[in-house]
Amino acid sequence: MEIPSTGADAIDADDVTFVCISCHVGGERHGRNSYSPYFGFYRRDKPVFSSFLPIRATLEVSFKSQLSSAPILVVHLILVDHDTAGGCVELASDFLRPYFPAGGFEFRTVTFDIGNSSKIAKYQAKASAVVQELKSNWTRVVVAMTNHTDNDDGDLFIGYEGKKKTYVSARAHTVLEILLSPWQSVIDGAEESYLWLFACGALINKPIAFGCLQQAVINHHMTATIGFNAVRFQPSFATHLLLAFMELVIIEQLPIRVAFPEMVGQSYKLGRHSDVFLLVPVAPDSLAIKKYSWTHHELRPWGQYLPVQCPDCGWTNAWCTVNTNKNYSFECKNRQCRKEYLFSQPAGSRILLPGRRPGACWISIDLKPTPGIPDDMLVS
Repeated sequence: MEIPSTGADAIDADDVTFVCISCHVGGERHGRNSYSPYFGFYRRDKPVFSSFLPIRATLEVSFKSQLSSAPILVVHLILVDHDTAGGCVELASDFLRPYFPAGGFEFRTVTFDIGNSSKIAKYQAKASAVVQELKSNWTRVVVAMTNHTDNDDGDLFIGYEGKKKTYVSARAHTVLEILLSPWQSVIDGAEESYLWLFACGALINKPIAFGCLQQAVINHHMTATIGFNAVRFQPSFATHLLLAFMELVIIEQLPIRVAFPEMVGQSYKLGRHSDVFLLVPVAPDSLAIKKYSWTHHELRPWGQYLPVQCPDCGWTNAWCTVNTNKNYSFECKNRQCRKEYLFSQPAGSRILLPGRRPGACWISIDLKPTPGIPDDMLVS
């Protein structure tokens, strides 16, 4: 914008208020203000300047976005002996740090091995000491957990029971209760708290394990939880998603449910690897769950996996396809085989913005929540 040279001293006065162009236009769009020229600087709701301020640029961010410098704490909980070299959480923290030149940003990494009662006590004492050291009130708290899962039942690994180097596992609600309890006061004191689960997909693909996870999300009052369902999930694929989260949700303060379509839109390589799940509490004992799937007319029709190889005859690059009313049919090119697949749009799914790759987009599907703990895990 162009500010009159004669008015430079006037806008430095203590009683002058500045209204940015985004707030001005947003107020008009939402009916809070009547349509009027943009003056920018005001004294007791009256323009400081006699003429409007010319704007010489375009708006480059959403009207809903802001730039926040509110204090943020990022905690990365890592399973013992889990190699996270070059991980996305560290990269995302490096991305955030320049936004806080005067402080207000902390990143802590805590390794956990909670395979027996003495190790649990040791971890919780260590985590509690970190919480005491931090002291500050944090407006936003982001907790990331990097872990493995037991592919048979979806339980999370917790470390070693003894000296033998074999992981043991436990139900998700039990693991998260142990890991998050030292941080709960920080989580409860924050305006927003987020949990990122960088773990293999059995945690979500196994119904009992997913129910336990949902119950844990409710119990710990997280603003939102993000998970993945790739059988052998690789956290590096989630780098663009996490960076977009830090920019759109943490810095620009967009609500995560508003920002999420844009977040996944920047992550087509993640979409080829895994679906993404967003769990958001909507009441004291209930959740809203959305599944986001990347779809491509040849690689992942309607978010489903098309085999690289025909399972009947073994041919590769075997498929010829026809699209009829959004139904994709695939047939093996081998005339002695003719194996067929048919893919249709999932019921209740919503097509999001076109993806970064031609012929691709993301879709979202609302899932029915099923929080709960198996009867054999309840303590009377």
